[in-house]
Amino acid sequence: MGNDLKLRRWRDEDCLLLHAWRQHPDNRRWFGKQSEVPLSEHQAWFAGFMADHRRFGFILEVDAVPVAQIRFDPAELPGSYRISLAVAPDKKGLGYGAGILNLACSDPALCEMARLFIAETMTENLPSQRTFLRHGFVTAGSTSRAGSAMLCWLLPSASAKKLPPLPLRLTGKAGLCDRLVEVLAATGLADVSDQGAVNVILGGICELDGFLSPFLHLNIENGAVLLDLARGMPIDNLELPLEFENIEVAVAQIVTFVRQQLELRDNSR
Repeated sequence: MGNDLKLRRWRDEDCLLLHAWRQHPDNRRWFGKQSEVPLSEHQAWFAGFMADHRRFGFILEVDAVPVAQIRFDPAELPGSYRISLAVAPDKKGLGYGAGILNLACSDPALCEMARLFIAETMTENLPSQRTFLRHGFVTAGSTSRAGSAMLCWLLPSASAKKLPPLPLRLTGKAGLCDRLVEVLAATGLADVSDQGAVNVILGGICELDGFLSPFLHLNIENGAVLLDLARGMPIDNLELPLEFENIEVAVAQIVTFVRQQLELRDNSR
């Protein structure tokens, strides 16, 4: 790497550069949407991104030359962010993807809002998978983009790691619960036990009235993941129903959101 490594926020003049990187075949081959994007469409998207205070875009410069970009978009629930990362086509294999990921995920302004980072990589994209693994991301099931199989990755932010795990009880099929317990334990988001203070019910609609403690219900019929009920939760700004693409990512986001709401409630006392 160069001697002068600098992370900065996107600027208006980055629009054309980001479009050129997006269009390059060496980058497009790893995107879920691999078709070319017209410049006018990109410009409209970029203007909307820059006007949205919830979104974060960063450029990594080496000796004042841009070498990589990363952006963070709000996911389904507040506090969770999806990552999109690309390296300049002529700078691949030099560690700049790992460099920008490390620096950006530690950005103070981002970490004030972010509690969970979500990433996706194509199953064939082994270099990106190694980058996320080295940074501490945990594998969390799979999804698809435009017919391409994608692996999902999760990482709590530095601010989230300061919070205690959520005492959680999972109710559902044993195999599914086992998968979720593994992901939640690996991320440190929740301690799952039969004595959990918060219930997440995976499928089924029977005997919900029997749950006296707070619960959330996920409808997972026919491959869909739909959060359709929440009762007794310390939240008042959750609009239901809410659809997710992946059960592991859905539960991680839900746990992250509940932890954040509990934190806000405790801080307001």
